[in-house]
Amino acid sequence: MKKWMIVVVTMFFIGGCTQQNKGTTFVATVQHVVDGDTVKIKKDGELVTVRLLNIDTPETYREKQAYGEEAKQFAKDVLLHQRVIVELSEKPSPYDRYGRLLAYIWIDEQTLYQELIVKEGLARVAYVFEPDTKYVERLYRAQEQAKKAKKRIWSVDGYVTEKGFNMSVWLDEAS
Repeated sequence: MKKWMIVVVTMFFIGGCTQQNKGTTFVATVQHVVDGDTVKIKKDGELVTVRLLNIDTPETYREKQAYGEEAKQFAKDVLLHQRVIVELSEKPSPYDRYGRLLAYIWIDEQTLYQELIVKEGLARVAYVFEPDTKYVERLYRAQEQAKKAKKRIWSVDGYVTEKGFNMSVWLDEAS
């Protein structure tokens, strides 16, 4: 009996150690908003920085970009102090090179935060890499709606590029 128990515990331990992360979810409270695409949550008693998958918002630090503060405020209005569902990246290690947890944030069972901010014209679809592509079509549809309506980041032609946001176009438009 004792040997059998050791075998079962050992198999469970080994299986747990080798299992890859496949879209694990958990509930957390957003404690701080860094900007429109980065938040801090409380996980296992620790403050953890989360980089939101598949989107990019204008910067609010260093080089301040048009609509960066609006994107940050949107994130605060929607996420700050809210209990959310965090869906981790499906990569074997769900962290980026800066040590940030990579995840989708769900406001409820049907509402994906990334989709909301893209629809509002405050984010572009970006940094789309396998295996984290399961909501990409949904995000591209939201982006098309925002583009057609010329919402915010889409209001100045050439501001949004494949590499991010082109402030020189924005400045030219303002002068």
